Amino acid sequence: MEVLHARGRGDFAAAELVYGELVGNAIRHARGSIAIRLEWDDDCPLLIVHDRSERFQPACDLPADPMAESGRGLFIVKSLALDFRVEDLEDGSRVVARLPIRRID
Repeated sequence: MEVLHARGRGDFAAAELVYGELVGNAIRHARGSIAIRLEWDDDCPLLIVHDRSERFQPACDLPADPMAESGRGLFIVKSLALDFRVEDLEDGSRVVARLPIRRID
């Protein structure tokens, strides 16, 4: 987050929540290692989480049971990120979220 604070302005709390949800999901569901990158695309940072899991269909809606233990993470990410997509790769999945931060330098 220090890099984002030094180079951008925006909703840092939302960016932290997106990071926590995406990394937490990868740790919980992926098999094997994960890779996390932050890249600047134009004026916004992209958070990229790549894991070696099988392909999945992202469930971005709230769970039917409001008391469910899980199922809200991708809904939160979709709600807070400026853009969100899941890409199927030969060696797993890559999730890309455009964080709600704008470059200042």
